[in-house]
Amino acid sequence: MEKKSSFLESLHYVPDTMWTAAAYTIVRAGMVSAGPDYRVVRDRHVGQDILFCLSGAGTVETLGRRFEIGPGQLAWIANELPHAHYAHPENPWTLRWFRVDGPNTLALREKIFGDSEPIVSVAEPMVLQAWFDRLFLAMRGGGTGLDLRLNQFVGEFLSIVDTAVRGDGQGGSPEQLSAVLLAMRGDLGRSWSGKDLASLAGLSPSHIRRLFRKHLRTSPHQWLLRERLTHAQALISDSGMAMSEIAEVCGFCDVYHFSREFKRSIGIPPATWRKREHGKVSYVSGG
Repeated sequence: MEKKSSFLESLHYVPDTMWTAAAYTIVRAGMVSAGPDYRVVRDRHVGQDILFCLSGAGTVETLGRRFEIGPGQLAWIANELPHAHYAHPENPWTLRWFRVDGPNTLALREKIFGDSEPIVSVAEPMVLQAWFDRLFLAMRGGGTGLDLRLNQFVGEFLSIVDTAVRGDGQGGSPEQLSAVLLAMRGDLGRSWSGKDLASLAGLSPSHIRRLFRKHLRTSPHQWLLRERLTHAQALISDSGMAMSEIAEVCGFCDVYHFSREFKRSIGIPPATWRKREHGKVSYVSGG
């Protein structure tokens, strides 16, 4: 007799009105022991679905690609595009899964995976299992404050998966990358080329770029730009330096380049940011 799909857990949650415009939540979660005919196919759907395979095998179609999934592997499905997942007919999987929703779930996926495939093997599956156990318990219990707790659950999950994607147990960086970051932070005004970074680490420029993508989810250029802007904010706020001086110290071509990049990233020009940061200081005289 052919095995039928069994839904061992099926949980729903409706967040407070407008909550997903401000923070993240989990609107569905469950566990299914799939039969050979288990299949889900959609054009698109709200949020993002995350599947974690406990046993058996199956297939995930997302981002225009097809992935075979086995025990201990996690798949992040891009619900904004056509997608599907289905069990292996001879060895159907058992899944735990949930759906995250919030202000920008695509940005969450891109933060974790960048432009890599949204599939990862979880080195310590019991940690993720324990997370699911606590999530299911919270969603079954409901109660006041659940919106805040579910937002916290999303943060915990992202941290677990981030460690799995990086491939290191401590979430740290290889020594070569750490040395490169330390040198770049120590001389933000320098024009760092790919050859400079490669020479510093004793690696090829392409290997350096791969390390940045894997561990920092960005390119060397974008990482350096963000560090320069961060340092510029500190100088704008805590010093009386002119904007032209700050631009030079932080490695921008000129004050116009600095102002353009600052406004593009922060949303306002650096001079306006300084005025808003300082605000108005008033003193109340005694007596």
